[in-house]
Amino acid sequence: MRALAGLVVALGLVLLSSSADAKSQRPVKHPPAKHQKQRTGKLGKPRSTNARAARISAIRAHDRLEPREVSSRPSGQSVGAPWDGYLLHATELPPGDGYVIRRPWRAFGTATTVEIVERAIGATLDAFPDTHVLAIGDISAESGGAITQHRSHQSGRDVDVGLFYLEQPAGYPDSFIHADDRNLDCAATFKLIESFLASTSDDGGVQMIFLDFDVQGILYAWAQDHGVSERRLERIFQYPHGRGASEGLVRHEPNHDNHMHVRFRCSADDSACQ
Repeated sequence: MRALAGLVVALGLVLLSSSADAKSQRPVKHPPAKHQKQRTGKLGKPRSTNARAARISAIRAHDRLEPREVSSRPSGQSVGAPWDGYLLHATELPPGDGYVIRRPWRAFGTATTVEIVERAIGATLDAFPDTHVLAIGDISAESGGAITQHRSHQSGRDVDVGLFYLEQPAGYPDSFIHADDRNLDCAATFKLIESFLASTSDDGGVQMIFLDFDVQGILYAWAQDHGVSERRLERIFQYPHGRGASEGLVRHEPNHDNHMHVRFRCSADDSACQ
């Protein structure tokens, strides 16, 4: 009996040992860890995290040694259009004999604009040394951009210039004064216009002058009476062709019966000028 009991116990131990061995040989399954997910590149190929980190580190080191230029600075002075622009390295119109700058903080333009303004005024005063001082209105602010009382004058290529009168009017040159056939000094004013237009073939020279149509008519009639040829007058004035005509370099603009507005072309050095 004792021998039979021992045999049963031994057989049970053998079965338990076989079951444990079978369990130990089964593969163990672990839930996937999210932080071990493999990265892929643009084409779906596996990308080594270590290799990517090394590449980023190399790019940053290269940028520190050789920084890339983000934008190129415009060359020259006048940037953009007269009605949508600004100024770089502005040139200031200095005070001078024979003219008064009404607002010096708005007397900044391109170098060519300032040079031609000084030259035209000088030529006129040389021809008419006994005339009164000339009022100079706004050019642009030192850095350009929009300023009050103007839609243009933003890029250093516009200047408002007063007119000459037979007698210096009360309030002039602090204010511009309405011109008519009784007070306008046609000889000096015509000379001033011609002095500006002498620069039309220069780099950055005069492009256009804006002046009231009726004031043009006064100057046109005076020039005819003083022997100026029709061909020359055709080149200068829009008058008598009408306010919307495309003839002449002097064109009508409302509210310009007390001064002329001189606009200059872009200089060759102003790469961003329009």
